[in-house]
Amino acid sequence: MRRSSARLAASAAVAVALVTGGCESTNKRDVGTALGGLLGGILGHQVDDGGAGGTIIGALVGAAVGRMIGQYMDDADRKRLAETLKEAPRGQTVSWRNNETQHAFAVTPTSDFYTQGDKQCRRFDQVVTIDGRREVMEGVACKSPGSEELDIAGQAI
Repeated sequence: MRRSSARLAASAAVAVALVTGGCESTNKRDVGTALGGLLGGILGHQVDDGGAGGTIIGALVGAAVGRMIGQYMDDADRKRLAETLKEAPRGQTVSWRNNETQHAFAVTPTSDFYTQGDKQCRRFDQVVTIDGRREVMEGVACKSPGSEELDIAGQAI
């Protein structure tokens, strides 16, 4: 890892700790925003070969997607998303309604699995319906070897 990447990761870790640890009122939306911004910034930094522009754009997009996922999805929804991406064939939409939040989800994998670095990734479209309002997102979910957690990046469309 280059020295600038190490500094970026350390700075981002401190920022996440400050955002998520210093407040009693921290909620899923705030955590999603912070983690999405962190992951997006790191990914943008790597894609832009260390350039500040890629880092900033990645952080902004990641924060927006992380906020959306953190705000609308609870643990059960994230588990269903992971199961859908793992098991559903490309093009098959899987829908569910969360009985606690009354949020409705429809997720469609739009690619087969592919390798990106050491991660297995898959593209998907997601529609979340909340109180009759639709939020549409296209995203990429990647899983590192030995981990069950998904890193999700994407954009609202």
